[in-house]
Amino acid sequence: MSASPVAPGHASLSGLHNFGASGSTPARRLPVVDREKVPKELRDAAEGMEAMFIDYLMKTMRQTVPKNEMDLESPATEIYRSMLDNETAKTAARAGGVGLADQIIAYTLAERYDLERTSGAKSGDGTGGTHESR
Repeated sequence: MSASPVAPGHASLSGLHNFGASGSTPARRLPVVDREKVPKELRDAAEGMEAMFIDYLMKTMRQTVPKNEMDLESPATEIYRSMLDNETAKTAARAGGVGLADQIIAYTLAERYDLERTSGAKSGDGTGGTHESR
């Protein structure tokens, strides 16, 4: 990767695990991710997870509304509303959502960076493992 998808001046990839650091503001703790620089598969997976979360959140919030015998609710209306909530959640996740996709992307990229760095340090011969000298 040539350019980092996490904007400079915000949480660095190596500092993502310190969300609870005292003295830092929420703006400093949240990474700003440029989704155009992230691999499409990772972006789609992160947005899918956020869409599932938002869909579940909307479903749970709808269950808190008391039912009334005067409602014009039917099983068809419930199915339609569920489908509408699902599409709304997908659209919201693609448009930025609540920031969960950015968190997933930043965490995944940090883990990938750490994995590449540690596996590269362990193997001097490029095979990915350690070898013993005899």
